[in-house]
Amino acid sequence: MKARKASQDLLERALRLQRSGRTKEAESLCRQLICRSGLNHRALCSLGLLLFDSGRLAESTQYLERAVAIEPNPKYLTSLGEVYRRQGRLDVAAETFGRILEIDPDFPEARLNLAVTLAEAGVDAEALALLEEAARVGPDSPRLRVALAWLLLHLHRPEPSLAHARRAVELGPNVASTHWQLGDALDACGKKAEAISSYRRAVEVNPSDHRAHSDLIVAMLLDPEYDAQAIGAEARAWAQRHAEPLRKQLRPHANDKDPERRLRVGYVSPDFRAHPIQQFLVPLLEHHDPSAFEIFLYSSVHRPDPETEWYRAFAGDRFRDIRNIEDLQAAELVRSDRIDILVDLALHSTGGRLRVFACRPAPVQISWLGYAGTTGLGTIDYRITDPFVDPPGADVSVYSEACLHLPETSWCYAALCSEPAVEALPALSAGCVTFGCQNSYRKLHTRLFALWARVLREVAGARLFLHAEEHARKGVRQAFAREGVQADRLEFGGRLSRDEYLRRYQRIDIGLDTFPFNGATTTLDAAWMGVPVVTLSGRSSLQRAGTCIAMNLGLPELVALSEDEFVETAVTLARDLDHLSQLRAGLRCRLETSPLGNAPRFARHIENAYRTAWRRYCTGP
Repeated sequence: MKARKASQDLLERALRLQRSGRTKEAESLCRQLICRSGLNHRALCSLGLLLFDSGRLAESTQYLERAVAIEPNPKYLTSLGEVYRRQGRLDVAAETFGRILEIDPDFPEARLNLAVTLAEAGVDAEALALLEEAARVGPDSPRLRVALAWLLLHLHRPEPSLAHARRAVELGPNVASTHWQLGDALDACGKKAEAISSYRRAVEVNPSDHRAHSDLIVAMLLDPEYDAQAIGAEARAWAQRHAEPLRKQLRPHANDKDPERRLRVGYVSPDFRAHPIQQFLVPLLEHHDPSAFEIFLYSSVHRPDPETEWYRAFAGDRFRDIRNIEDLQAAELVRSDRIDILVDLALHSTGGRLRVFACRPAPVQISWLGYAGTTGLGTIDYRITDPFVDPPGADVSVYSEACLHLPETSWCYAALCSEPAVEALPALSAGCVTFGCQNSYRKLHTRLFALWARVLREVAGARLFLHAEEHARKGVRQAFAREGVQADRLEFGGRLSRDEYLRRYQRIDIGLDTFPFNGATTTLDAAWMGVPVVTLSGRSSLQRAGTCIAMNLGLPELVALSEDEFVETAVTLARDLDHLSQLRAGLRCRLETSPLGNAPRFARHIENAYRTAWRRYCTGP
């Protein structure tokens, strides 16, 4: 009896130590108790949770599994299921949460935990049914509403998602995830200013949440109210808050400082899947010189797909799945691979792993491809750019990285398919010119609509085709109506497969670019389908992507330097159908024979940039 009382006292002391942040002492006491009795399920569970909180998931699993084997109660099963979920073992996690419902159908959050796991596994219909059932039977909670809002947004139902997100904030005004989810829903509904406000609130409530802070930065990229200076300042604030604490992870590298040896290059991305970066990354990977560069891929794809298997096959045993590995562990993996140059492909985009780069696991670190901006990190040495995205005299003080200029373009492009064919100019059979933009709806805003409306007013009978889901179309029609353009001149299309999306260009005569965030993949896809895109160049690198594409295509006349010039350029094209037909017929060939379509030449240029950065490292600061 005394021994049991002593064990209970020790366990209570361990729990108090854990709550006060003295985790090492708490862990030591739990281990003492387990040594005394391997059947002490409370000590086993407590140690498992301590290890879970410190990111030692494999060890945590062992102790929680032992606790559940002795005492399979819902509380222990919940903890074990969450560890499985964090490890990415979603099938086992779902089975574990399902056991709880069998034991106690009314156990708090049992349905919610199972639903979240199913949603992560892509079993969306069953997950949604469980969440809706949980909402019916109660109790209502911020976490339940956040889960519903997230899943509905994933299912492209932003309006009901927004309603649940607003309810989540009502229930949990001091819970950061509610504001973060509200920001996502508002952004999807085109409410940029409100979305940014919600993201800021999420960061205020939980200053340590680096993902919400990154989403704030990306939302700012899409809002014309924020310039490069403001975005750069926010990126540096992100680095100060989320990267600076990792400075203690920095230590010397043992890489051989031979400036001319074969280099190990690692690419880090959450988008090794069906994603727009394919059109740029795949042609580069296929043309890297294997005698000079050994390529590693570090993938944090949330839901792998058949395209992920292409990347996996390309890299072979140099493919690293880091989606369920904490940032510090991922950094150690990079270091153990002896990577010489580590390349970030996402910046602050969803799923980015900038905290890995904050640990500087490689001697040289570079940012490329995600978008033309800055990470804000002092541990990323360079950003890849070109003479058009960052021309002479451009303000490079907005970047935390030094600029590595490629001589022609900072992208190469491949359609990665042979179909569909370029067809005759649609206006010849339609009897009117159709302008179009297939950029993401998130890039659209009222200032853009006002500019495009000026074009439509100048070209009698002209129509405009936009990529916008059903929920967004009413607002777009209203915005154009305020500019004197009637709804019957607007056409819309929703989400499609890539083949169907490309075929849509067969109904568009002239593309209109977005600002301040120009199109890149969409502009090059349009060119491949014979559609020239008129672009408005601007002060930020984001608004000079279209300039880079037009200049490399040898079509400087597509670049406007003012809104008046943008309107004049689009109208002039629309009034000369013979010229437009000739341009359409030759644009694909022009793209394929330009620097943009020459993957071998681009690969040599980017490899030369990598080699330059490496030589600088080898010769010292």
